[in-house]
Amino acid sequence: MSLQVSYKKQSVLGILILLIILLAVEGLLRIDDYYNSPCIFITSNIYPELDYGTQKQICNDYRDIAYLTGIDRQILPNQESKTVHINNFGMRGPDITQDKPNDVYRIFLIGGSTLYGSGSTSDTTTIPGFLQERFDNSGIDQKIQVINAGIEGSSSIEEVFRIKNDLVNFDPDMIVIYHGTNDGALDWERYTNDSWQSDTPFAKKVLVFFQAYLPEYKTPILSLYLVNKIMSVGSEHSVVPTNDSGTYEPYFKSEHMVERSALWHDRIKGACEFGNEEGFKTVVLLQPVLGSGNKPLTEYEQNFLITLGGEESGKNYDTFANGLVGLDNSCHTVKDLRNIFDNVPEVVYFDNAHMADYGNNIVSENIFEILKPIVLEGND
Repeated sequence: MSLQVSYKKQSVLGILILLIILLAVEGLLRIDDYYNSPCIFITSNIYPELDYGTQKQICNDYRDIAYLTGIDRQILPNQESKTVHINNFGMRGPDITQDKPNDVYRIFLIGGSTLYGSGSTSDTTTIPGFLQERFDNSGIDQKIQVINAGIEGSSSIEEVFRIKNDLVNFDPDMIVIYHGTNDGALDWERYTNDSWQSDTPFAKKVLVFFQAYLPEYKTPILSLYLVNKIMSVGSEHSVVPTNDSGTYEPYFKSEHMVERSALWHDRIKGACEFGNEEGFKTVVLLQPVLGSGNKPLTEYEQNFLITLGGEESGKNYDTFANGLVGLDNSCHTVKDLRNIFDNVPEVVYFDNAHMADYGNNIVSENIFEILKPIVLEGND
């Protein structure tokens, strides 16, 4: 009997020691994460009016978003944090119904993290959020519903698939494709891989489990970020590596850029033709990036552009922009937004393409001017 009691005591003691170790690891990782934030926008001082704690909260809310397993670049539905609401269909912003109300004109915006709102202070200060506000105040005699379908890191590979297999089921009146930086910089082997949907690694499944069911337990995701941070030591902004001479390689590389541009063109053309068949309008927008157009750069932006390879990277992005040529034969509207910041001397970018609320608002203003006549045309 005493032997059994001893075993029980040892088991309880072992569990307590394990819990103490787990809590200690959790605490140390949280402390490291708090003082060594992975978000560039914090060190860029793009939000001078916000205290560090608030900016760190924005950073964490972006970082902690959970993704579905089995399907690349699909956000797990029904997530809530202080600055981000993921709705019932895994999109940032208010909940929606799959069946479109009769009195609604429905617009989806699809793109990467710049559209999703990396660095935005709230759902309403993303590009789609500001656009919704503009339509709400436009005086148009119809309810316009703007839906943010942006997902971190996504490119035309996943997005054309989503348009054809997901968004079409929501009866869209218009789909706006906001592209550029991910398609222009994605690894070439990955960019040409048509079999991009693969089995989810076990480690990712474990991570998603903790994010979905134990969201307050941060050790799994903080450990992942710590490892990535250690592996990226030596690159000032962890964006592009330096070469042997100590200069930075271009973020947008010249190798395969002509072929990349043509491949992007063909994918988007296919999406537009699909929209024509299904009865929705497709608008294609080439996004501005740091170094595109003739924006007067601030000192921070100029220094960051150097880490992107400077003017050479911008020239390669110009080559990618040739993919726009001829798309207007299949797409309803095609616009190049590379020059929208030409008269904006204030800081806009905090890295290669991401912007704070100020930049998002300017982009939304330009998109609104493009979309408003199309919406009114549909109401005639």
